[in-house]
Formats: sequence, C-alpha cells, structure tokens
Amino acid sequence: MKAVRNRFNYANIAVLTLAAGVFSFSALAESTYNNQNQGILSGAETGTVSTSAANAYRPVAKVVPELAQVVFYYPQGNQPATINVDSELQSALLPGEFTVFCVAPGVHAIESYFQDQPLYKGKQNPEHQIKVNGSETYFLQVNPGASGSTTALVERATAESDLKSMNKQTRIINRASQVKPCEYVNGGGAVLIQESVQFRFGKSNYGSILPSSLAKLDNVIAFLKQGNSVAEIQLVGYTDAIGKPESNQRLSQARANTIREALINAGVSADLISNTSGMGVAQSAEGCIAKANHQEAGCNVNSRRVDVIVR
Repeated sequence: MKAVRNRFNYANIAVLTLAAGVFSFSALAESTYNNQNQGILSGAETGTVSTSAANAYRPVAKVVPELAQVVFYYPQGNQPATINVDSELQSALLPGEFTVFCVAPGVHAIESYFQDQPLYKGKQNPEHQIKVNGSETYFLQVNPGASGSTTALVERATAESDLKSMNKQTRIINRASQVKPCEYVNGGGAVLIQESVQFRFGKSNYGSILPSSLAKLDNVIAFLKQGNSVAEIQLVGYTDAIGKPESNQRLSQARANTIREALINAGVSADLISNTSGMGVAQSAEGCIAKANHQEAGCNVNSRRVDVIVR
C-alpha cells in the first residue's frame, strides 16, 4: 500500500475549508447497499474485486472546460466506503473498485466515509470543501479504515498504477444532483483509433516491435498525418507477468516511451500526446504461467504491448 497524503493539499486543489478533526466515512451507502452487496462483501474483505474487461479502468481523457473530472478509487480495505458529493450519495465502493464523475468547476464537498449509519453525519455535515478547475482531472483514494475518513489526493501516475487492476462500480445509481455526465474534448471523447503495438519478450526498443505491429503503427501514423481532427493521443504500456514487478513496471514505461518517440520522429506533434505511461503487468496476463519457458503462450504474447488510443 503506497503512503499518500491524507489531506487535500495537492497543488491543483485549493483547500477552502478544513474543519478540525478527520473525515468521517460511512461503511454503507444506504440501506439498499446492504441488501445488494451482502454476497459481495465477504469476497472483497481480503483484497480486491476481480476485474472484468467491460468495467476495467482505462486512462481517462480530458474533459471540456465547463467540467472538472474526479476519479475516486479504493485499492485495499475491508469496509465498503460511501462517496458523497455536496451532501448527496454518488456511489459506494468496495475494495478494488473506482468511480468516475464530473462536476461544474468551483467549490464542492467531495468526501468518502466509513460506518456513517444510522445518523449519516458525513452527508449532513461535510467537513471539507475543495475547489476544482475546469478541464482538470483529480484522483482521490480511499485508504483502509474502519470508521471516519482516510481519503487522500494522489498523483495521476500513482493512481493509474493502482487502477489498472480495478473494476468500475456499477451497482449504485448516482443520487448527487451536482454530479454531471462527463463530456470530453473532441466530441465526447470518442475513440478514433485504439490499436495495440506488440513487442518481443523482455524488449522495449523500436527494433523489438513485432512486424505485424509495425504495420499497425504505420497505419496509425498515416491517420494522424492526414489532418484528421485529433484531440489527444494516449500511450499505455504493458508487460506479461514474467519477471519482477519493478522490472515489468520499468519495461512497460520504456515501451510506451518508444512509441511516443516513434510518433514524434514520424512528424506527429508532441503536444497531442497527453499521456505516456507504463502500467506494468497487463490484465490479459492474469492467469498465465509466469515463467520464461511459457513466454510464447498467447496470454503472455498479447500482454507485451502498448495501447495507442487516439481521441
């Protein structure tokens, strides 16, 4: 578990109101939360919820200036956490889940609570208000706890390293009136291209890109140079599960950097590349045999890649 700050003191957020004491979280969102999740909680108490492809986290795009985006996530713990926005329920997270929502720029009470029933003091008397800016994305983490609040503001790279193995929360319907649908730059953030560029085992240089993936990369470059309306490019590197986690993290970042350099050398503007990140072991490698003599297994081969997302 990474140590992070337990107050909203990150440079991109101005803390406007800091009441004495700590946050107070609720363990349960509403009485309905208990009813819906009794079977889920027992499996979540010791770790994280298993990730499905449909609800897996992907790096979020930039929102329009009229909105600010919040990614609230819960990496580890043994209590469900309620997420409130301006004294109203937005969602409830189990360990291993995240939620993404948008609000208008300005001052909002965005807090998370454990064990807030039955008085719901967290909803009735929020202790912290924060100012969020248009077009910005803020990553908030629920730290483990049993009561009260232990939320923290986290840098994007750190947050997305945790988020790669998490599920989006889909059980609880938002009831916070200040929460708005996210609208992304370039027509709602529509994905124009999503392509995977694969690498040879243990390699990250340009020469180690598989021949079939070089053709894919050439097609992406041709599209980008045709003058299409592109708002941003995201490059997200991954590895198989063979080797040490620290080495895989560095390798995944190196692969993303290689694709970034290839795009720029081909004449793509560096300003369009909004995110170049390494996420370590890909979800597609989960369940693969993590030994070198199984490096040609399909689930390992498909995991040695950089996802190129063009919006």
